[in-house]
Amino acid sequence: MIARGRGKPIHYLQNVQLWIWLLIGGGAVLFIGIAMALALLNPDTPANQLVSGSNVWLFIVPAGMAGTGVYMSLRWWRCPYCRRPLNTKGAIPERCPRCGNALREG
Repeated sequence: MIARGRGKPIHYLQNVQLWIWLLIGGGAVLFIGIAMALALLNPDTPANQLVSGSNVWLFIVPAGMAGTGVYMSLRWWRCPYCRRPLNTKGAIPERCPRCGNALREG
């Protein structure tokens, strides 16, 4: 028996998923990039002293991006019909467990 491929998520969930990934992932990449740049610019400084009060402001943007991504996940990762929160640990179901509307095209 051949397994049937699942349809892609509806447009609303695709957009929300994209923004969550861009914000959280982009914030993480930016955070790592800033930390690496600080390490390369200050090769003699021990790692535990790279971030100080004078350069901590550099990490505001990545922290804001990740925080916004988490907020979007909590606020908008929901069924667009009944507004019930969706599971964040698994795949998007074919239908909403509460209202039964389709969450995947296909």
